[in-house]
Amino acid sequence: MNPQDPESDIWKRYLALQLTPEQKAELRQRAEAEMERARREGVYERLLALRGKVHLEYDIDELRKDRD
Repeated sequence: MNPQDPESDIWKRYLALQLTPEQKAELRQRAEAEMERARREGVYERLLALRGKVHLEYDIDELRKDRD
């Protein structure tokens, strides 16, 4: 089985998972509406106000343990 072959099972599964143009348009409209709502509610301004005021302490060695 050659994965580069457009008739392969991999491509068939990939194409079956793709969104239709209508689904893409609906998701774009929803995302734009949510961004507009966030703008109206002042979310971006509140996030900008936090700039430099949030301090997170991470133990880098502890975070890296799951990589081993």
